[in-house]
Amino acid sequence: MTTQKLTGGQMVVDVLIRNGVEKVFAIPGHGNTALLDAFVDRADEIEVIPAIHEQGAAHMADGYYRSSGKVAAVCTSIGPGATNTLTGLATAFVDSQPMLLLTGAVHTYMENHGVLQELDRPHGNNFPRMAEPVVKRWWQPNRVESIPTALQQAFNTMLEGRRGPVLVDIPQDLQAEYGEYTPTTGARRAHHSATGDPQAVQAAAEVLAGAKRPVILAGGGVIAAEASAELLAVAEHLGAPVTHSFQGKGAFPADHDLYAWPCGDMGSIPGNGVTRTADVILAVGCRFSDRITSSYRPGVTFSIPDTKLVQIDIDGFEIGRNYPVEVGVVGDAKSTLTALLQALAAIKPALDYRSTEYFAELQDLKAQWDEHLRPMRTTDYLPMTNSRAMVEIRKALPREGVLVTDSSNPANQAFNEFPMYEPRTNIVAGGFSGIGFGVPAAIGAQVGNPDAPVLALVGDGAFLQTGTELAAAVMQNVPLTIVVLNNGGWEAIKDLQINLFGADREIVSGWTTPDGKPYFANIAEFARSLGATAERVEDPAEVEAAVRRAIATPGPAVVEVISARELPWTEMHPTGWWDITVPAYHGEVRDDYVAKRGF
Repeated sequence: MTTQKLTGGQMVVDVLIRNGVEKVFAIPGHGNTALLDAFVDRADEIEVIPAIHEQGAAHMADGYYRSSGKVAAVCTSIGPGATNTLTGLATAFVDSQPMLLLTGAVHTYMENHGVLQELDRPHGNNFPRMAEPVVKRWWQPNRVESIPTALQQAFNTMLEGRRGPVLVDIPQDLQAEYGEYTPTTGARRAHHSATGDPQAVQAAAEVLAGAKRPVILAGGGVIAAEASAELLAVAEHLGAPVTHSFQGKGAFPADHDLYAWPCGDMGSIPGNGVTRTADVILAVGCRFSDRITSSYRPGVTFSIPDTKLVQIDIDGFEIGRNYPVEVGVVGDAKSTLTALLQALAAIKPALDYRSTEYFAELQDLKAQWDEHLRPMRTTDYLPMTNSRAMVEIRKALPREGVLVTDSSNPANQAFNEFPMYEPRTNIVAGGFSGIGFGVPAAIGAQVGNPDAPVLALVGDGAFLQTGTELAAAVMQNVPLTIVVLNNGGWEAIKDLQINLFGADREIVSGWTTPDGKPYFANIAEFARSLGATAERVEDPAEVEAAVRRAIATPGPAVVEVISARELPWTEMHPTGWWDITVPAYHGEVRDDYVAKRGF
């Protein structure tokens, strides 16, 4: 390769292109002006997409990867332009999603002078240390020739092992300074994934082959490894019901007869039913967080160690982290499940599972779940329930459509009610669960998967946090559908306050005007003011048609759905347990709260 004279910014752009980056989500500032200028001459090779807020830019890059499986970069300025990305970084970090953040930094020769927007205490140019807990690694080059090395290492760090975001903080003078640049040649990353130790895989196969009531728990690691086909093959060989975490939704098709719906505090009757009574659980790429384990309350979702646990994870730290394992296997989900299936086949033939009592039990549990949901799904009560709205939305969203949820009620109810059928079609900030993720992440998902309809399902509170990113979608004419469930406040928290402390203890969760009247933002009018198509729907019978119109709209379209704001119509169908302490009871839980959840 010929050595060239390039600016630091031009080096950055060339390395990105050589590593297959096609999109950069950016907000300009004085701290990244020279860096952004380097993209101008290569606009036919890499696209810079504007965002309105740096948090939104980070969520866009996150949603882009989750939808497409391709890494995007985020380019922002110094100071608040950098710190505003932290929530987006944390979201990607907790959910193990790769992302490259490029930020501007103080000139190398002015560090520690307290220049505009420098964080100079207790160290000069100190933003990376703010980001350090939520990135896998960070770099701050101090000479222009070190930029390519930092970037190449950044790609290795993002994509090897447990994936996650990285930061390269580039001083302003280095962005514009010329230096010697020789493009990287040869392979710098492995072209295969790590398979679990053969002895451990064999031991896992023997435990699973002897199981009478096996269950598979799919986590986000299955989708990250593109291991859905292998997971399905193991499930069918064993006749094992498959449940999942928030991040694992979509790893197994919801219309497969072994699908058991999710488990955990917001899980389902079949999901918690099979995990609670399993004799062996195979967990693949799952962290066993409090939301999936019913806050580790014995016998609610899991009965480990009475239930034997076989755990596969790319990160050895997760093996046995929250539950003891019968067999722990450190390895990539795809290659390890392939090896596990081969080992199982050598021990016993595939089970004719549809003829077993265990399979019949699963179908009965699923029928109970359908009946449990039926009243809220079929009611014509006004304002409409979220459950009814989701039934109508699912009718309109094609099978291959991508659903992006935010946090709180819409995300929780979609988790346990909204069927999904393919990997990378369910996008949710499941681990960090940040309000405001949905709209910008859906923009990124639509950019990353332009041929599939993408639908963001968010609450009014979430939309009001980051809905201004709709302007970015309008500028780019992104054909995105956004459904806003408008109930005039933070309904999930209001219900939590009422359930835990009593009806007279609600505070700042139900929105009102100074005279005490309920306050509802006019989401449709706001969306139209930004240039989007929008309509408001109050009748549940009109939701499906409205969503179909939105999906058929060439640019971004918003459907504002007026939804219920009072219990019991806002109930979220919990079947597990979540440990939210009531201080007045010194950590004990109220009897009526326990009874309401069925324990």
